[in-house]
Amino acid sequence: MIPSPLPPATASRRRLLAGLARLPLMGLPLAAPALAQPGAGALRIGMITSLSGPFSALGESMRAGMQLLLAESGHRLGGRPVELLVEDDQARPEEGARKARKLIGQDRVALLCGVISSGVALALRDVVTEARTPTFLLGSANDLARKAASPYVVRPTKTNWMLGHSAALWARQALGGARVLTVAADYAAGREYVGDFAATYRQQGGRLGRQLWTPLGSADYGPLLTSIAAERPEAVYGFFAGSDAVRFLRQWQEYRLAGRLPLLGPGAFFDQEDVLPAVGEAALGAQGSFHQSPTAPAAAAFGRAYQASGRPLPGEFSTTGYVCGQVIRALLERTGGSLENWEAARAALFAAPVETAFGAMPFDPRNGQAILDIHISEVRRGADGAVVNTLLHTYPQLRDPGPDA
Repeated sequence: MIPSPLPPATASRRRLLAGLARLPLMGLPLAAPALAQPGAGALRIGMITSLSGPFSALGESMRAGMQLLLAESGHRLGGRPVELLVEDDQARPEEGARKARKLIGQDRVALLCGVISSGVALALRDVVTEARTPTFLLGSANDLARKAASPYVVRPTKTNWMLGHSAALWARQALGGARVLTVAADYAAGREYVGDFAATYRQQGGRLGRQLWTPLGSADYGPLLTSIAAERPEAVYGFFAGSDAVRFLRQWQEYRLAGRLPLLGPGAFFDQEDVLPAVGEAALGAQGSFHQSPTAPAAAAFGRAYQASGRPLPGEFSTTGYVCGQVIRALLERTGGSLENWEAARAALFAAPVETAFGAMPFDPRNGQAILDIHISEVRRGADGAVVNTLLHTYPQLRDPGPDA
């Protein structure tokens, strides 16, 4: 277990490219696509998520969160009936881009949403910008808030920097600058999480050990875990998600590293819904930085509704799907259901924070990126004996550095 730098009572009170833009961000025209008609007709929303591949459980959770929001809203948003069309990107950028073109050109959706993989999110950026299709991207690639920001992309989620940076701030306090080895799946998100953690941790005076990488979708982490043990670090910062996280944490316990080495990472590594039920005590004591916490006050109502629908305690991706629906609902309520003038609709959305299961969510008008509370949680046993991410601290209203980074 990693020691908290804050007394428990205090901690609980203080809660916690696929290509550059071909035209300058503010120089792009913001006319809506011709298919986004105003009025009371049915509005088609396209969702792209991972329903096969290493993130399939996460994709199912994202879809379930959005479906719950639509059910609660009577399948009407902003006074208009809504139809949700869902496509599988297989966690592959080229497949995600193909599905986006299908939804826009063939299915004639009014807007797009979804995506788990940072690589897929980056691949969609140019597709939706060229088509002038409003898109709510949930993949957390940093560049989508920076040099690849688009006036057609809204980001009601975190960036990878928000989680890597906040984890490093916490690690410096909790570990006192201890030597930290990093390990992650070798793809866009893994590289960003580790890079952002390392940059901030070093800047804060922390010491870093080796960086270890393994392919996405690896089955055997034995050689990697043997290398970690041989390095004898004082702590480990890592990132895996979905089935990769489950396999890594099970093997982390099998190699008797659980409980011996402090383990930190982005919250998806220890996701409440899609990882912890499968690994149990293997994750005890691990600490994650996350924009979602099942024990954060803003998440309480959604958590009750989600469990009442027959699902477990929600994790990131069910909450993200639900929050995306909340933001789309707020947009349509503020525009009377019309997307005819996207520039005006975007301004209306950004005019005031949206109340969500992540808390009050303002947007940075420079890039459409949400400004979020980032929570530090520790995996502990709950009153019923089940493992649960338990809130320790909150870094309030973290803003990505944005286009000037």
